[in-house]
Amino acid sequence: NNPVTFLSISENANIFCTFSKGGICCFELTGNAISARHDLDSRLAPLNKSCVDHVGTTNLLVARPDGLYTYSQTAKTNVSPIDGTKNAICAVPPPARTRNPQFKASYALVASTDVKSGRDAVDIYDATNKLVAFHVLLSPGHKALRAVGITTNGRSTAVVFTSGGSIVSLTEKPTSCKISLLVQKNLYAAAISMAYADPAFQPADITALYRRHAEHLYRKGDYTAAMDQYIYTIGSLESAHVIFRYLDAPKIPMLAKYLEELRNRDMATPVHNELLRTCYLKLNDQEAAEKIAASASRTTDTASCSSLVSSLAHSPKEALATICTFEAPQAAEALLVHGAVLARALPRETAGVVVSLCVGTYSPSALAEASGEDAAKMMLEVENDVRPKRCTPYPFHLFASAFVESPKVLRLILAHCNRNKCPLTPSLRRSLLELTLSEWNDARRTGDTEAEKLRRKEAITALTDAHSRDIGDYDALVLVQLAGFAEGELLLYERLQMTPMLLARYAQDGGDRARRHMLAMCRTDPEILADVLGHFVAIASERIQQDHLVDDASLNSEEEDILDDIREALALARAQGALPPVRIARILAGEGSGQFSADSSRSEKESQQQTVPLSVALDYVGAILDDSRQDISRLKAEVEEYNQLCNSMEAEVNLLLSGQSPDEAANKPSPASRMNIEELHSRLKSAIEEGNKSGENRSAQSREAFWREMNQSEDRYDTIARFFAKGIIQ
Repeated sequence: NNPVTFLSISENANIFCTFSKGGICCFELTGNAISARHDLDSRLAPLNKSCVDHVGTTNLLVARPDGLYTYSQTAKTNVSPIDGTKNAICAVPPPARTRNPQFKASYALVASTDVKSGRDAVDIYDATNKLVAFHVLLSPGHKALRAVGITTNGRSTAVVFTSGGSIVSLTEKPTSCKISLLVQKNLYAAAISMAYADPAFQPADITALYRRHAEHLYRKGDYTAAMDQYIYTIGSLESAHVIFRYLDAPKIPMLAKYLEELRNRDMATPVHNELLRTCYLKLNDQEAAEKIAASASRTTDTASCSSLVSSLAHSPKEALATICTFEAPQAAEALLVHGAVLARALPRETAGVVVSLCVGTYSPSALAEASGEDAAKMMLEVENDVRPKRCTPYPFHLFASAFVESPKVLRLILAHCNRNKCPLTPSLRRSLLELTLSEWNDARRTGDTEAEKLRRKEAITALTDAHSRDIGDYDALVLVQLAGFAEGELLLYERLQMTPMLLARYAQDGGDRARRHMLAMCRTDPEILADVLGHFVAIASERIQQDHLVDDASLNSEEEDILDDIREALALARAQGALPPVRIARILAGEGSGQFSADSSRSEKESQQQTVPLSVALDYVGAILDDSRQDISRLKAEVEEYNQLCNSMEAEVNLLLSGQSPDEAANKPSPASRMNIEELHSRLKSAIEEGNKSGENRSAQSREAFWREMNQSEDRYDTIARFFAKGIIQ
């Protein structure tokens, strides 16, 4: 119902405000429609548009005679009591870089008429710290018409346009200058706030401001407020400087507050604790004093603990029992100093305390309830420690040197820490593997089957768990080779892809499972088939020779299995086509798996001994011969077909050269019609009979020569290859 005096639109044009006699209303825009209306104030709105400015995108600044009002888009948020008639106002934007927005200053420029001089005055008002930051009078005859706030080069600037045609520009001073001015006026709170807001201001300089503020308040006699500021200087100002100022009886409550803050920040020494206890006694607070005394007895300093343990060096059991009464930090320090001596006298008991510190279950009260060192000794027997954590876990490498002379106890501690997922360095993990393999070897020599199985399982776990890479594959390989741990060698050969060593290890085993692994490797990598076949021949010949030395009987089932594996390898070689038949024949004959020649280092007798029965290769040789026969037949048919094509092409060429037509050539009698057919038939028949007789004689002689050489030859595969090359064997 009231006419609108003027409108004000925000920066992003999604809010506009109306000013009228009925007050101030805010409207939210969504697209081209009004989505919401908010009545901010029912008082009479200012009639001058220069007394209104937007702060950011949501806040509104309005100047009234009784002060500055700040509104959000829904309600009034702040009032700054600045009296006087306002001619123009503007919000001065804050600097772009601030460390903490909480301490960001909020400035407003207010142009008003000075009552005494009648001239217009310009004031910069700091709404955050509630003070006038700057004041200046305009030249006589100049009236403030409009003010605008901007940011230039990261600093706040306010510009005032006057009726005399001049422009007044006010730029914010650097933080150091502003703080210096504020300190001169003893406005330390505002100076600290500005220092926090500027990221270029160093923390040490801010702490120095706190100290100067505290000294200022102390000189004024405001000891309580001064103590509040001294607390902010903890860590940078020596505590004795503050304590000596508050030793008077009236100041004891403030001194207790300061000492309690030191305790809360874990910066209190035993002297501080004792002084705090005395303060509580002066204040008749017996309960607080007793708590301080109790905590002080529990947190005896490290030097006192070490001296106490040293005095009990003649009795290790009593010294260890004393350590079990310390808190975790003091117990750890004592074990660092005296651990080697205690581990030499009481290895398992000392190891139990160390394990509890490394796992984080150490508690002097729990050890006291469970009879001290006996409870510590039992900690090693727990597989997985599920007890609640009572202290910060300590890394075991701090205590490892104390157990160098007790390798079995060291292995127990390392195994326990590993099971409970305690952090171990790579060198400690290598030590765990080496000690485990050493005990596995000892158990194998003494015939302790249970211990051997257990240590074997632990060694395999160390080589395959999530931290196995910390040991180093090559370092682990050296350790398992020195210990003769075959399973570990196989595992590391596979991981490092050392195929020749892996095949040699499988061949050394020679069992059915090892041979199956070798065949599986051939299926994925045909290039190793020659080596695998050579290992199979060596294994088979060795087993057959051993059996023949004992009894010249037929092959047993194990030998038949090896020969079956050779047959399977031959079938695989034929299917893959990776090896030529001649090379396979040399391998089966014991000449080695090399590509061109046999191993010259082996004697001929040794090569002849590493052979297998001829029957194992009959299927392979037969299949190869069948394939060769089929290839020969195919090639012969192709040659005949090519010969026929050549003859027909030659006839056509001759016909074209003679100049005869195809019909004349067809009617011309063939040379065959002028031949004597009967005479030609008789000649052909006699030639065939003579050829059959001579062929039968040569074939019979060749067969006799083949079988004679087969019976007399030491290398039957070579004989077969030669006669096959001559065409005698088809």
